[in-house]
Amino acid sequence: MTRTPRVRLRPGKAEKIRQQRHPWLFSGAFSPDSIAEAGDTVCICDEHGNPVAYGHWDPQSPIRCRVFSWETTKITPNERFWQERFQRALTLRQSLPDLRLTTGYRLLNSEGDQTPGIIVDIYDSVAVIQLRTPGAERLRPALLRFLTEKLPIKSVYLRREHLTDSEWIWGEPIPEVILEENGLKFSVSIPTGQKTGFFLDQRQNRQLLREYSAGKKVANFFAYTGGFTVYAAAGRAQEILSVEIMPEPAALIEKNLQLNGLSNVAHTLWVSDAFDALKQIEPGKWDILVLDPPAFTHHQDTLPQAIRGYREINRRALRALPVGGLLFTFSCSAHMTPALFRDMLYQAATDTGRTIQILHFLHAPPDHPIDLYHPQGEYLKGFVVRVW
Repeated sequence: MTRTPRVRLRPGKAEKIRQQRHPWLFSGAFSPDSIAEAGDTVCICDEHGNPVAYGHWDPQSPIRCRVFSWETTKITPNERFWQERFQRALTLRQSLPDLRLTTGYRLLNSEGDQTPGIIVDIYDSVAVIQLRTPGAERLRPALLRFLTEKLPIKSVYLRREHLTDSEWIWGEPIPEVILEENGLKFSVSIPTGQKTGFFLDQRQNRQLLREYSAGKKVANFFAYTGGFTVYAAAGRAQEILSVEIMPEPAALIEKNLQLNGLSNVAHTLWVSDAFDALKQIEPGKWDILVLDPPAFTHHQDTLPQAIRGYREINRRALRALPVGGLLFTFSCSAHMTPALFRDMLYQAATDTGRTIQILHFLHAPPDHPIDLYHPQGEYLKGFVVRVW
C-alpha cells in the first residue's frame, strides 16, 4: 500500500487552522520542507508531527492543499473511502423534494460535498463532470465507476476549462439533452453550453419569478438560453423582453419557448449588450427586471472594478422600474460576498434616490450545498426588491 506523505505546518499555524476548518490551506501555511507530488493525498501535521487533517496537494497552486477530511486518526482514502463519499452525496440528493420535479441537478458540489475540485451535474441521461485540481483528476477512475454503476446514465462528458480540451469519456455522445424542470422543458447543449450546459443553480429562483409574472411585463437581461424567460411565459406574463449578447444561446430562447408551447407569448429578443439595452428600454414600461450577469470577476484583485460594474447595472435597472416594480438581481462571483452585494445594492439605491423593500434573499438550491467553513462556496446570491 502506498504510504501517505506527511506535510508539516509552520509553527503556530495548526491551532488557527483547526478552529477555522477552512478547506483551503495556502502555501504560506506550510514549512519549506513540505513536499509532495501534484494530486497526492497528504496527511497535514502540526509542527510536532501530530495529524490535523487530510487533503489533496497541489505544488503549483497558491491553494497548496484542499482538505477533504478533518480526521486526526489514521484514515485510508482508498477507492472504498471515495465511493462512500460519493454515495453520501447521492443519498442527500435522493432525499431532496425539489429534485422530484427535475431531471437536472448537481450531484457533487466540490467543497460543499467534501469532494474538492469535483463538480458533477446530471442532465437526464448525461453526467457532465469537471475535475478542477490534480487531486480530483486522480479520482477520475473511481468517480467514473460510481457514476456508471449507481446512476441510470448513458454517457459521461468531461468538461475542461477550454472547450477544445473537453471530451466524451464514457458511453455514446449525446450532444443535446431535453431537460425537464418544474414541468418545463429546456434544450441543453452539452458540448457548447456555458458552465456544464445550463444554470441548474437558478432553478428555485426561476420558479419564484414564475409566481410573480402573471399579467406583468418582464425584461430578462443576460438571458442566455432563456431560463427566466420561459418561466415568466409559463407564469402568464403579459409581455417579455430577452436581452442576450451572444447569438448562439440567444437563438435557443425561441426554441425553448416552442418546446413548452409558449410561442404565442408576446416576446421580443434583443441580441445586445445588457448595459446598453438598459439605456434603451422605455422607463417605467417593464414591471419586473431580471439581472443575472456572468461573474464580473474571478479574482480578488479585480473585485473593485466588478463592484463598480454591478453598481452601475443595478443603478440603471432601478431607474428604469416603475413605482411598485420588482428587481431580481444576482451575482455569481465567489469574491462578491453576500455582504458586499447587499452594500452594492444599497449604494445603487442611494444613487437613484429610490426607496427599496427587500422581499427575498436568493441563493442556490439545496443540491448545491455549502460547507459552512467555506464561504467562497456561497457564490450565487441575489435579492428580489420592490422599488418605490
